[in-house]
Amino acid sequence: MSELDRCCPSATPPSRRAALGVLAAATAASWSACTTGVASAKSTSATAPSEPTSLSGDAGRSRTRLLLLGTAAGPTFTPGRAGIGSVLVVGDRTYIVDAGLGTARRFGQAGLQAASLAGMFITHLHSDHLFDLFNLLWTTPGALSGPVPIHGPGRAGALPEPYGGKSVPLVDAGHPTPGTADMISGLVAGYAYDMNIRNTESGAQTDHEKLFEAHDIVLPSGTKASATETSPAMRPFRVFEDDRVRVGAILVPHGPVFPSFAFRFDTDEGSVTFSGDTTYSENVARIADGCDILVHEVVDLDWFAANADIMGGYGPGILEHMAQAHTTPRQVGRVASDAGVGQVVLSHLAPGDPRAVTDGTWVKNVRKAYKGKVTAGRDLTQYGVGRRR
Repeated sequence: MSELDRCCPSATPPSRRAALGVLAAATAASWSACTTGVASAKSTSATAPSEPTSLSGDAGRSRTRLLLLGTAAGPTFTPGRAGIGSVLVVGDRTYIVDAGLGTARRFGQAGLQAASLAGMFITHLHSDHLFDLFNLLWTTPGALSGPVPIHGPGRAGALPEPYGGKSVPLVDAGHPTPGTADMISGLVAGYAYDMNIRNTESGAQTDHEKLFEAHDIVLPSGTKASATETSPAMRPFRVFEDDRVRVGAILVPHGPVFPSFAFRFDTDEGSVTFSGDTTYSENVARIADGCDILVHEVVDLDWFAANADIMGGYGPGILEHMAQAHTTPRQVGRVASDAGVGQVVLSHLAPGDPRAVTDGTWVKNVRKAYKGKVTAGRDLTQYGVGRRR
């Protein structure tokens, strides 16, 4: 029985030549607090990985399937990988966890239909987890079968002190920490003309404001969490349930970001936990207790340290952020071992370019602390969950 049901050193740094060889030739990618690691454009002779266009992997006859839409960390264009996003398919329904850059396209390439959308879950409000959120909802709004529930973090309530103590410019300084419901309301308002003109010119009766139901996740009473104490030890709690899935959440430490969640999905066939973005966390092990698949983020800190001089565009705190906000492969192995999970699927890879850190390197370093099955995730790969028909 899961905890949820009971309660309701990393890779060796690559050489300088190898590191330069993986940089994208055409893109000077802007950095954010959750970046993948390729910032300046330099020439490269390495061949960019091909883009997948259809599902791969063997899910057998599993009624519950995990689909990786995008597996790259950060708001950058990464060769061969879309931004972070996953789908749990249960029968004819789909449940989305995060929606990074390119995941709407991957959703279509996976052969999924908008009418199957039964829920969307946002781990935290960093842009690389949100870029395609509205695209997924708005690509074919008339095909949605009903109001799609969207569950995500509420308002943080406060911002942390700026790095180095220096003041920084704020957007909407009077309301600087909006939550999920605020974000969806703003997106709908921003698309008002498009929505209205399409109804007007076609005579459609679509009430677009009723297509989405945004819910800020409410923390259990007594949870001692805040913008300054982002992830105290706690028990998982239920955030959603229908006749196909039971979804639990728990707070995880992602630098100063608050709230930031891991999610666990339990179905009649099996269970999948998504770590979200997090540094090493016992809370992740708690919610993943005994689950079939743990989808966990991962970072190669040695790669970032070795390439600090070719990363530009962000601020001096980026390397410190990477260490405080993400999990090394060996730490992923510790979490998986402590939780006793059936297998680990690595996603939100940082750096995301497969020419920087190979699949074998990711897997080898997780296995230093976990002896079960480990896979370095690739876009449009599917996995069977639990027992098969």
